[in-house]
Amino acid sequence: MLTVLIILFQSKPMKKNRINSNVHDRKCVVCGEPAFLFTSDAEYLCLRVACKQVLDKKTHMSEGAYNQCVSLHSAMIKRGIRQSVLRKKKREEKRKKEDKENIACWMRTIKQGFADDLEQYPYTVISTNPEKIVKLPQRRKKLFREFLSDLINRTMSEIDGCYDNIIDYENKALNRYEAEDNRFPIEKKACSICGGSCCRAGREHAFLKRETILRCVTVGSVQKPGDVLAEYMKYLPENTFKDSCVYHTENGCSLPRNMRSHVCNDGLCCSLRKLRRLFSREVVPKGVLFISRVHGDSNRHDPDADNSIVSSELILNSAN
Repeated sequence: MLTVLIILFQSKPMKKNRINSNVHDRKCVVCGEPAFLFTSDAEYLCLRVACKQVLDKKTHMSEGAYNQCVSLHSAMIKRGIRQSVLRKKKREEKRKKEDKENIACWMRTIKQGFADDLEQYPYTVISTNPEKIVKLPQRRKKLFREFLSDLINRTMSEIDGCYDNIIDYENKALNRYEAEDNRFPIEKKACSICGGSCCRAGREHAFLKRETILRCVTVGSVQKPGDVLAEYMKYLPENTFKDSCVYHTENGCSLPRNMRSHVCNDGLCCSLRKLRRLFSREVVPKGVLFISRVHGDSNRHDPDADNSIVSSELILNSAN
């Protein structure tokens, strides 16, 4: 393997402009970007793994073949760098464009009746769920049953009867969930407007894990594997969103809170986190404008994805 050493600057003090000049003069022999390392052959190297992998081939190839290899990979890496820079630029331009659109939508809506109190009616961007409600196919029911049965059997075989800590933890968690349901009613409205975009990843596993089954056994009334399976299967709805979580209905999750996974109970999208911050202030908003986009924040890093505004809705705070 080619030895790579960290560049050590001279211990003697140097003028600032000279240091900067020397740093900028060090270019990676592969990609030409600023170098921070050098090899045992005194060749400068950047921090990219791809560039180091190219130099590692030097000891295994003839000089001619190695030079061709460097030339080929150098062109590929440089092209990748250019594309990355361009993509970052497009992403930033898209973000700025969407910010302007959001503010324009917010101003149009709030000015109609709350022009004198704009700060009390902030906005948040949420995703939309484009899928339709369909009858839950038997194929998906079968896949979910197989997954759940295997999960329950594996979990039950690991139980050793020491439930005290689990019971205490889960009881506190369930009490917290109930309190949050009452404390943040506007979050329910946000999820209903969104339609549960995050739920689409649940598919035929519903995010259920070992910890979820342990909770049902230790806190709930069912103890046997077959009873746990039956308890979950009875909550499967007839109609769900197409290709989403098997419990995802037009009215939300058909599972009770205490049977959902921690992912479902504790997970917050960017929009809900923003709502938590807004409603944790000393003076809470009088209302929130929900701006629905095709992807909202879920696909914000893709500069080429359509993320246009679908709709907007002002929800007043019922506590005011």
